[in-house]
Amino acid sequence: MAMANVVTALAVLEAVGEHQPVGVRELARATGVPKSTVQRCLDTLAEAGWLVRGPTSAWSLSLRSAVVGGHAGSSGALRDLARPAMLRLHDACDETVRLWVPDDDRVVVVDSVESQRALRTVAGSTTMPLHATAAGKAVLAALPDDEREALLARPLAALTGQTVTDPALLRDQLAAGRARGWTETRHEAHPDIGAVAAAVVDPRGRPVAALALTLPLHRLTEELALRYGQLVAAEAAGLSAMLAGDRGDGLVHS
Repeated sequence: MAMANVVTALAVLEAVGEHQPVGVRELARATGVPKSTVQRCLDTLAEAGWLVRGPTSAWSLSLRSAVVGGHAGSSGALRDLARPAMLRLHDACDETVRLWVPDDDRVVVVDSVESQRALRTVAGSTTMPLHATAAGKAVLAALPDDEREALLARPLAALTGQTVTDPALLRDQLAAGRARGWTETRHEAHPDIGAVAAAVVDPRGRPVAALALTLPLHRLTEELALRYGQLVAAEAAGLSAMLAGDRGDGLVHS
């Protein structure tokens, strides 16, 4: 019975992807599944972060679904959605811009726009612990309290001598990040690299990605950290608004 439920839920998920935005009645016709069962599947998939419901109660795939689709091809929906924001950030700052997605206690790079400067950060590891990166901290800051605490209760490895592994200090950093709209790291993933990042959230407020600017630490002055942080936060907010169904020009043009 459990397997049958999974198969039905996957059929509903596929139908949403094919017909989105789509309502329950249309999904029931497309799948041959009773409306009450379709609704339960939709609620479960939304709770798990795979679907979002628009203001007219029509259902669409979430950014998390786009992430999985993005791994299957060279032009995934996630990268297509975020690429204009990444290019604007690159044009405004000429620093490396990366798009990260959460995967349990880590973040994974799914796209990057490299700086053209002679001295710049280059792609290294494509997966990093949440607690050691600006992108990961942006994700942690946006998580519900219980999920964040469960992750902070795990062993927190030090990647450098400056990596913050004290949960109490991390909580303070995450609270500061939530208050200002972006997170920042210096020395923590690499001794010579700094970064600012902001979370992209789905309509329920769950983090599904993070935009980050990374650069050699000697260039990351307090003044630039503030400017870059505000730019990244504005672009991430624009992407979040797009996920919520606001297709207006809510993104920053720098």
